[in-house]
Amino acid sequence: MRKYFEVFKFNLKTKMNFKAEYIFSLFSFAIHVFVFNELWDFILKDKIVLGYSREDLIWYIIMGEFLYYILGSKNYKEISNMIKNGDVANMLTKPISFLKYIIAIELTCIVNVIINFIFAIVLGILLAGVLKISLSQLLIFSIAITFSIILLILIQVMIGMLAFLTEENEAYKLVISKAMLLLILTPLEFFPSFAKNILSFLPTTYAVYPVGKILIHFEIKNSLTLIVCQIISIIIMLLIVNLLNIKGVRNINVNGG
Repeated sequence: MRKYFEVFKFNLKTKMNFKAEYIFSLFSFAIHVFVFNELWDFILKDKIVLGYSREDLIWYIIMGEFLYYILGSKNYKEISNMIKNGDVANMLTKPISFLKYIIAIELTCIVNVIINFIFAIVLGILLAGVLKISLSQLLIFSIAITFSIILLILIQVMIGMLAFLTEENEAYKLVISKAMLLLILTPLEFFPSFAKNILSFLPTTYAVYPVGKILIHFEIKNSLTLIVCQIISIIIMLLIVNLLNIKGVRNINVNGG
């Protein structure tokens, strides 16, 4: 595992060199939240719609935006470039797993995740006030956010590894990010029944929806159901990523890169 930790450290140092880009991403984060703060303030004021107040929706969007910025990283491009440039073929001649290597690259997002989370909490308190959270709610929320981060990392890895099937994977990234965006801007309850049924089967839904839902509307039974759905989604994504890796490596071994 030490070699993968070294990969993690090297890539983390590289990422930290782009401080200006990261500061602008936080600025963009804040702008999106301010826009929706004004929008929900104008639409709702003191009303409650489907159990959501203006403050609830602001906290929900802030958590969604915080998670969306994990998917917004460009690590998937680094993975797809390694596949297209033939770097994978060179790697297979060394005692290193390509799948573990790219997961180590993806884990470099953890520093940004911590900073983004602190920024999101401060922004939420300023715009929507302090939330009252019980100890059990905090525990389940922490589990949900950990599973969401794992799920988002696996989604990034999957998008990158789709280059094994088609060289250009930007279209996959666009479709997946838009599917996530639906749940970031609007809770699942706001969708019509047919759309809700479709979204309920997508792993992208459980990458963003459970965190906001558990934070603002905590019910032990519903929250545990969402956690189970996250676990199922992680298992599905692990299977997909492993299948892509096996198929890609096999093709390289047969065709010679």
